[in-house]
Amino acid sequence: MLSCLGHALAPSPIARRWRRMAPAALLHRLPTLGCVLYMPGTDTGVEPLHRCLLGSRELAPLFCTHWLAEAGEVTTDGPREWIECVDARGVIRARLHLLPDTDYLAWDRLLAAGEAVPVAAPWRASCRFRPASARLCGFRWRPLACFQVFDACPAPVVSLAGQRVAAQVARAEALPLQRVARV
Repeated sequence: MLSCLGHALAPSPIARRWRRMAPAALLHRLPTLGCVLYMPGTDTGVEPLHRCLLGSRELAPLFCTHWLAEAGEVTTDGPREWIECVDARGVIRARLHLLPDTDYLAWDRLLAAGEAVPVAAPWRASCRFRPASARLCGFRWRPLACFQVFDACPAPVVSLAGQRVAAQVARAEALPLQRVARV
């Protein structure tokens, strides 16, 4: 009996489906998602897109994305779904976690826009992603002189269920949950 119970409470293996997507295509679709939990890795430098600026250094990992790994698992707290943003070297640079407040149709459109591919060639399953922060936010583009600025913005709506899921994910990564400040 206990072995069955222990098996039922054990997290499921993480399943991944791979998509090829250029950074510009990803950045132009992110504002449609609404509220997500954004978890960037540590930044090691990035070459910005033509005539585009970053509103925050924490967004730099998104500019390096070449593949998206659509990932999911079932945990003791319930199902989890996220997107891993993987660079050309196969390193996970950021994660975007689906929340109850995320626009599910926009999430599906984002993933459908990527080209389905087998496992990204340089991806190393042994490397563990270590996020630098966990932030509830949305994304937006805003003009600044002759440039476009890609920025994080305050999450438009965060339900109690969304806050709970975000807090559980952040806690699992031993990170405090942050919100983007209103400007």
